[in-house]
Amino acid sequence: MRYFKSAMFIPGKGQAWTYIEATDEDRVLRTLTHVPSTEELSRIPDPVVKVLFMKERLTPCEAGEFLELWGRP
Repeated sequence: MRYFKSAMFIPGKGQAWTYIEATDEDRVLRTLTHVPSTEELSRIPDPVVKVLFMKERLTPCEAGEFLELWGRP
């Protein structure tokens, strides 16, 4: 498994992070979006986007970072 994240600004909420879990073959398995300033968390267990694209714009991240957020109540 490989894990990536990307940042985007959401007006009125601040910085949001989108995390992606993908296979070594670039197949997207799960995604989540986290807004740290509001602690909002949106999990997508079966994302519409199935193939990782433009990965040069993504930042690699540790599996633990993704899994910790995914496991939050």
